[in-house]
Amino acid sequence: MSTQKSIKLSDYVEYPFLIPSIYLDFDIGTDYVVVQSSMIIKPKKKESSKLVLKGNQIKLLSISINGKELKLPEYSISDKGLIIHSPPGSEFELKIRSLIDPFRNTSLEGLYLSSGMLTTQCEAEGFRRICFHPDRPDVLSRYTVRIEADRTLYPILLSNGNEKYSGNLNSNNLRHEFIWEDPFPKPCYLFALVAGKLNSVSDTYITNTGRLIDIRIYVEKGDEKYTKHAVNSLIKAMKWDEENYGLEYDLDEYKIVAVRHFNMGAMENKGLNIFNSKLVLADSKTATDDELERIESVIAHEYFHNWTGNRITCRDWFQLSLKEGLTVFRDQSFTSDLHSKGLKRIEDVSFLRNFQFAEDKGPTSHAVKPKEYVAIDNFYTTTIYEKGAELIRMLELLLGKEKFFRGINLYIRTFDGSAATTEDFINSLIKGAYLEEKNCPFDLDKFLNWYYKSGTPKVYINQSWDSKNSILNVSFEQKIDSEKTSENTEMVIPILYSCYSREKGASPIAEDNLFILDKNKKNLKIHTLPGEKEAPVLSLFRRFSSPVVWESDLLIDDYLFLFLNDNDYFSRWDSGQYLMREILKTRLCNKANYSLEDRFINAIKQTIKSLEINDPFFLATLIAIPGFAELESLFTKVDPIRIYRESIDFQVLIGNEILQELRIISKNLLVNIDHQWPMGRGERKLLGTIWFYLSLAGDIDVQKNCVESISHSSMTISRAALGALKPLDNTLTEEASNLFYNLWKENPVVLDSWFAYEASRPHKRGINVIEKLLSHPKFDWKAPNAIRAVLGGFSKNIDLFHSLDGQGYLFMADKLIEVDKINPITASRMVKVFSKWKTYINKNKEGMYESLLKLNKANISSNTREVVELILN
Repeated sequence: MSTQKSIKLSDYVEYPFLIPSIYLDFDIGTDYVVVQSSMIIKPKKKESSKLVLKGNQIKLLSISINGKELKLPEYSISDKGLIIHSPPGSEFELKIRSLIDPFRNTSLEGLYLSSGMLTTQCEAEGFRRICFHPDRPDVLSRYTVRIEADRTLYPILLSNGNEKYSGNLNSNNLRHEFIWEDPFPKPCYLFALVAGKLNSVSDTYITNTGRLIDIRIYVEKGDEKYTKHAVNSLIKAMKWDEENYGLEYDLDEYKIVAVRHFNMGAMENKGLNIFNSKLVLADSKTATDDELERIESVIAHEYFHNWTGNRITCRDWFQLSLKEGLTVFRDQSFTSDLHSKGLKRIEDVSFLRNFQFAEDKGPTSHAVKPKEYVAIDNFYTTTIYEKGAELIRMLELLLGKEKFFRGINLYIRTFDGSAATTEDFINSLIKGAYLEEKNCPFDLDKFLNWYYKSGTPKVYINQSWDSKNSILNVSFEQKIDSEKTSENTEMVIPILYSCYSREKGASPIAEDNLFILDKNKKNLKIHTLPGEKEAPVLSLFRRFSSPVVWESDLLIDDYLFLFLNDNDYFSRWDSGQYLMREILKTRLCNKANYSLEDRFINAIKQTIKSLEINDPFFLATLIAIPGFAELESLFTKVDPIRIYRESIDFQVLIGNEILQELRIISKNLLVNIDHQWPMGRGERKLLGTIWFYLSLAGDIDVQKNCVESISHSSMTISRAALGALKPLDNTLTEEASNLFYNLWKENPVVLDSWFAYEASRPHKRGINVIEKLLSHPKFDWKAPNAIRAVLGGFSKNIDLFHSLDGQGYLFMADKLIEVDKINPITASRMVKVFSKWKTYINKNKEGMYESLLKLNKANISSNTREVVELILN
């Protein structure tokens, strides 16, 4: 059972002290690091309060106030921290000298060793592993950091801010020191330190005001050639933020370090971002087009945090989406502006539906602003990030861009240099947009329900056509779709809609109008063209205007019409997704609708004619079937193996029915596939989709061509070839996999994709394959990417993971217990593969339950136990 107490938002109490400045001194030895902190501390009230500091695995050497050493019982110490019982009632200096051991720290929190390099991860609560400190985001300080180390072992010594001094020690020429100063107040979770043997790649950026910013990316020797894309991405982000938000970078230096052993994708430490290597080291030879876009987006995300997260931070961790949701919205907007707004919107919605909607419906569902947690690390979720971004997007739609940016500017001016709350942000937006809150066109309290309530709202839509007056009457009803609540909370749901005439060449009658559903039930009247005999076709939630699910009385004919004619990328794609879900649902219910299948195949053929040359990326997107999680959500009793097999059979059907069209297109596409990213990415995307369908349909020539394409100079083409062969489990698949491995076995970043491929593809050898991957000489148990590649890939190996004998589930439980001993954060995130156990058919349900019990009985961390208990309950 859980022994850790829940932390509740309602218990928040302001920290009774200010710490305006901190001086940190790191003396790096061979077996330990001596840390000396010097903090200027100001009590907020005259009456003295206990000074409570957090500390984890720190050995205290000495402690003094204003130069006077403290003795027991003036302070008390435990394995959780340090308490000074009667600190001075006025400003004082607290000096603490302590010792830490980063060399045996496998948690990847605090200061730890990664491939011979010392690095840090302090968000959310890692700073308490470095020195005694309040370790809470509402305590902001200006930091000066001195680092001393052997200059041969650690030639590079980095910390936040600008370099103030570097040189060899007078007392010992074998050691050197660096002093870094960060002039802007920040919370301790943004502290960073890196020490090791690294090479750097440099560039510069000149801001709109003419300031020169020194850009440096630090990597291990030999990886310099893979950094150009990251540098270019950073420069684009800097320029975009100035042009769109008027926000200029504020330090003289911007540093990025690539680290193999890292729990997160990246960390926005002020002026010294630490990145998972996978999200820095890339070019078109080593990364796919999608990965290059992802890197560009993450580089931008961490840079955008400089203002939305660093200059303005969270008052407490319950406000996490204040910085993450807003910054995800900003990085999504950045990618949309650089590439395609419509395609980016589809990509984001697909991710939301397959991951966040599933989270909302399951046992780990929580609000964007949760009320309590045991381990904050468990709340770095799609709800906080992606759903949080959708709430910002709704605000932009409701306010309009001009008013939205006025509100953003007021928020930044008001809270720069401080810690804020969600409500601070929303109130600033409204005040900046309208000056007077009463002028706001929607109910603010109802909108805030999006932050306070868990679950996905569901909207029910019914139409009636008044042909006499040419009026389409539409009724809307909203409910929360969640296992955790049956209460019906009214939300503000913006619905962007258009209407199309069936009779006048699919021309829009009403286009991109906004309707605000802010009551449980509400009606809309749409006045159409006089004399229309047939009801128009309604296109709803255009651009996915609200993160909801909806159920309407639109007919199959309406969806086919929208699939062929809608001028909104999302709505057109969504209509096709609906039709494919219907086809697969009827197949899985043994009621296959062959007429619908034929009509949909014909619609695809028409779409190919119109989009083949003009928009190959969109065509590839339109003919890709819904994600597996979406298909699972269609059923109250899920049979995962049957869903997987039926989806494969349906794709075989598509491949066979449009065989000739696909073969012709694939030849035409070859002209542009070698163009430099982002050029040619649509052609490469479509070619990979076509190869997949033709390979499934049994085209031996395509399958052989896929094997030959493994060594193509474009990683997108190489991985597309692997993907096309993946479901087959034949000698060609084996040959392709071996070729890919031999090409990339010395590149650990690329090799992770091979591990994921091998773990997720069908195998006659079963779990033995996964065991061999985990004991492979190139597999690194300490690298979260490697663990996620193999165990995450295994969870997507439907036949194997979901085998009815339950062995796949038990194997996963055993491995997660092992992972938890090394890295609790990675284990707690991966254990969510069991979160939908109650929704499965009995055999699978029983197997998952047995595995969850095994996990719960094991000696696991509080991080993982919290998630296991939520899933079981």
